[in-house]
Amino acid sequence: MTDWANLKIFIGEAKKHKLRFGLAFLLMPLTAYLAVQGPAFIQGAIDLGYKAQDREVLINFAYLFVFVVSLEAVISLFLNLLLQSGGIRTLSDLRKRVVEHISFMGRGDYEKRPVGVLVSRATSDIESIGETFLQGISYLITDSMKIIAVIWYIFTQDTTLGWLTVSILPPVIFMVNFFRIKLRRLYDDIRSVNGRLSASINESVSMLKEIRLFNLRSVQEESFCEQSHAYRDKSVKAISMEAFIYSFLEALLYITIGGSALLFTLYIGFDKAVTLGLFVAWISLLHQLFEPIKEMGSRFAVLQAAFAAMGKIGGTLAIPLPHDQGKESVHSSSMVLEELSFYYREDEPVLKKLNLQIPAGSSLAIVGPTGSGKSTLLSLLSRLYEPVNGEIRIGDKPLPMIERNALKNHMVLVPQEPAIFHETLFFNVTLGREDISLDMIESMAQASGLKKFIDSLPHAYETVLDEGGASLSSGQRQLVALMRALVSPAKILIFDEATAN
Repeated sequence: MTDWANLKIFIGEAKKHKLRFGLAFLLMPLTAYLAVQGPAFIQGAIDLGYKAQDREVLINFAYLFVFVVSLEAVISLFLNLLLQSGGIRTLSDLRKRVVEHISFMGRGDYEKRPVGVLVSRATSDIESIGETFLQGISYLITDSMKIIAVIWYIFTQDTTLGWLTVSILPPVIFMVNFFRIKLRRLYDDIRSVNGRLSASINESVSMLKEIRLFNLRSVQEESFCEQSHAYRDKSVKAISMEAFIYSFLEALLYITIGGSALLFTLYIGFDKAVTLGLFVAWISLLHQLFEPIKEMGSRFAVLQAAFAAMGKIGGTLAIPLPHDQGKESVHSSSMVLEELSFYYREDEPVLKKLNLQIPAGSSLAIVGPTGSGKSTLLSLLSRLYEPVNGEIRIGDKPLPMIERNALKNHMVLVPQEPAIFHETLFFNVTLGREDISLDMIESMAQASGLKKFIDSLPHAYETVLDEGGASLSSGQRQLVALMRALVSPAKILIFDEATAN
């Protein structure tokens, strides 16, 4: 996706807070106007007050100068508050959108990407936008207005001074654009390496048991160090480029001021249009001009990090979600599989033209060797995958025509490796559903013979389980998943490897 396409994603979220951003953009021209009024009052104080020996005029200009500087500070404060408050809300909305998109991706798209990479899209990439994108874009607009205001004021006072001022800009624009292109590519690489680094850290934590059992510590350390060093080297290179741009603009400012001071010491002598007040104001305006240019150079550099992050986020949001137009409810429990086919790789079919009828009220066990497609079939039944060919019907309704929430309430899957949240047992059973009461769970536990397991826990239903069920055995984790299934109102119950643990 192009930078503009990625920027439109951010703008789409920012529109929800257009009042804050609208007020901020209205204040930006005012800050640009006030920025040139300070040097203008200095010019008036020298030419109309000091040179004319008029003390009252000099004092009045001093009061005006203090008033303008104070007003500019107050307006800048409100401008920053508006931008930051709107920006934080925009980033919150964008993070929510990214997390929701990742959550509803097709399982195939999800499994192609390391978890750490997906996590970095909703964390470090969003933070990168927050740190650089908001301030970068807003201040670039403000700085551009200040530059235009300064050049306009200089031209209105003396065209020769104006053209000399404008002649400074081409080398600045060339250098900034040159490094902008370099940094854009570099920061894109940095975001990619950061995603792989996050994935490596995530694997080290989530697979700690396997790393210890199979003595993979040295292998994991080598992989981590490789990604870490790559991230370090590219970051150092980016920082060096940023420092060069900043130093180049700083040096150009003082070379211009020094050379101009020498030139106009002679120039003032034969051109009476350039008064002492204008010359002093021009020196001040050069600072007003170079300060935003210098900051723009730095922001253009850092802004590339935000555009790189936006590119990664835009790429994630561009992943198509599973086609879902289901609006139908479902009441039947009979299932029909007709000419069902599925493959992960086109030349290696997992299921091929499978036909099956499962009447309501019946039980069916599917037995086969490892890799024969049993878990894949269950994933197709619960719409974690979509079939390549063929159709699945519940009653007389094809699966894609059934509304997803209705399907999830009608069908429940007990997976081979159940997910356990770092929450109480009660939450892990109900998963936050308010229509399931403690009495319902206790009644189900008594009828299914699971009460002994619950009584073995230190605080029964209020026992906080470790993330992933680390404090439980494999069999106990599956019992928790079984309780989820039995307490739900689902009419279709599916077990994946029911006898595994």
